[in-house]
Amino acid sequence: MTPRGENELRVLQRRVAFAALLLLTVFIVGVVGYRIIGAPNHGWLDAVYMTMMLLTTTPLREAVPTFSKASEIFTTLLLLFGATAAVYTLSMITAFIVEGDMTHGFRRRRMQKRIDAMRGHFIVCGAGQTGTSVIRELVSTERDCVTIEHNAQHIANITEAFPDVAYIQGDCSDDETLTLAGVQHAAGIIVCTDDDKNVLVTTVLARQLNPKIRVVARATTERAAARLRQAGADGAVSPAQIGGMRLASEMIRPSVVSFLDQMLRDTNRNLRIEDVPVTAGSALAGKNVASLKLHEYGTGLLLLAVRTVAGEHLFNPPAETRVTPGCSLIAMGDPASVQRLRAVAAPVKA
Repeated sequence: MTPRGENELRVLQRRVAFAALLLLTVFIVGVVGYRIIGAPNHGWLDAVYMTMMLLTTTPLREAVPTFSKASEIFTTLLLLFGATAAVYTLSMITAFIVEGDMTHGFRRRRMQKRIDAMRGHFIVCGAGQTGTSVIRELVSTERDCVTIEHNAQHIANITEAFPDVAYIQGDCSDDETLTLAGVQHAAGIIVCTDDDKNVLVTTVLARQLNPKIRVVARATTERAAARLRQAGADGAVSPAQIGGMRLASEMIRPSVVSFLDQMLRDTNRNLRIEDVPVTAGSALAGKNVASLKLHEYGTGLLLLAVRTVAGEHLFNPPAETRVTPGCSLIAMGDPASVQRLRAVAAPVKA
């Protein structure tokens, strides 16, 4: 459920609590009042019976006779306020049940429709610390994503931090859950769970459901990484290995690490290094680097390398380097500029 829905339910909870407190107050006043009116001939049990009869408007015998004017006035006021409090409490409880179930169902169906309409999105399996970092990067680079997570608390954290991110609460190693996440139409799936068996099963299922999808999985060991690649994963990442490299880099090349950190954390420019594939028929195919005119797609867009069809990386490519279909441009820039370049390099076929 989204934070907005949770806030609405919290408001209803407060209203239900207030209504219950109001009804309890009226009940206590009624019991005490009839105990005083019926004394000394009628005890607390008669007072409780009399109050319950009036609040529930049940036409039974009077346990405490009301012969005096004061007792009649008290009974009239108790009927008025008691019936009002009872109806108000019942309506709040009904609203809480209806809003809690139906509203959640409507939101779930609306979110599922949004997921079904997605094309070329990314699926993130697991919303722990690693998964949250992945989602943050996808959101900051303006990419549609769907989160699969079975832990309700992790779901709540994600919806609070990223209200616009669609999610599915379930097991990512279940083919039905992957289908609900739109795996057949997704561009990639990132498996962030820390259970190697779960990651392996999810990788195999994703590859079976969509042979063209790019699968990147988390591996706890080098052996697990090798198995994942054999199972069809395009990439296997070990957080322990990455963490060790980062620690070493922080020690021996602090300026480089500082530059990369600043680039990733600068919320004003939001620079990223992106891979831009060039397809046949695009406006960039057949041109050389000098005639690309990257500044037309955004200020500060910088070409770092060209990955050839053979898989060779040409860093700081010479001006005469020709851009051919099937190669990729490794460029640095803000997400909007990169998206404009990506649209020209690989236009969507009508």
